[in-house]
Amino acid sequence: MERRQRAWRYAIERAAETGEWPVTVARACAVAVPVLGVDGFGVTLVVGPRLREMAGTSGPVGTLVEESQLTVGEGPCTDAYTTLEPVQVPDVEAARDRWPGWVPMVAGRDVGAVFAFPLQVAGVRIGVVDFYRATPEPLGEDRFAEAVAFADVAAGVAFRGHPAPGTLTGLDGTEPPHGFPRVVHQACGMLAAILEVGVDEACARLRAYAYLHEQPLTDLAGQVVSRTFPPQDGEQPGPHL
Repeated sequence: MERRQRAWRYAIERAAETGEWPVTVARACAVAVPVLGVDGFGVTLVVGPRLREMAGTSGPVGTLVEESQLTVGEGPCTDAYTTLEPVQVPDVEAARDRWPGWVPMVAGRDVGAVFAFPLQVAGVRIGVVDFYRATPEPLGEDRFAEAVAFADVAAGVAFRGHPAPGTLTGLDGTEPPHGFPRVVHQACGMLAAILEVGVDEACARLRAYAYLHEQPLTDLAGQVVSRTFPPQDGEQPGPHL
């Protein structure tokens, strides 16, 4: 309880200093970075059945950590969400056998270690926060306990600000983490119509293209929705997927 109160105080003080009020999920995670001795964070929230959104990151590397797991559907975030247990990866390179799709997307790109913590309130899954280090290194017992406290604070903020928390009560983690951002759903629907395939197949093709071309899935989906993908004039996205 003492650690959680301290984490909440840090978040409030930082919000007051920056004029960002009320405290956001991203702010609750950001204040943890110097305390935990990590280099950044990324946080993803489940906002409804088959719908999730990135709630904030510390920068490009944090975005990479989140987007890469969204694209391949595996990684520490996914495991933390399904098990409701923290997942510590002190050496990302050593985890290739566990996540053969995810590790190659982040290895050698300032992601040496990742520590994923589920965001939950009374067993209701809300999302996951990933803290990362540029170099391989364990988090340590004391900092692990601090990270749990910050995740607890972030979960409380997310739950109170959720537009419909009742929609999360039936999510049991069997489809981890649930869904995709809205723009991905929109892109999959458009591609399904263009390619004359089912939505699930269109989504699989979109994710495969993003993975093979090392492109963020949400960016690619945005291009599909805005009809700027592919960039060649007059071409439709279908033949390229």
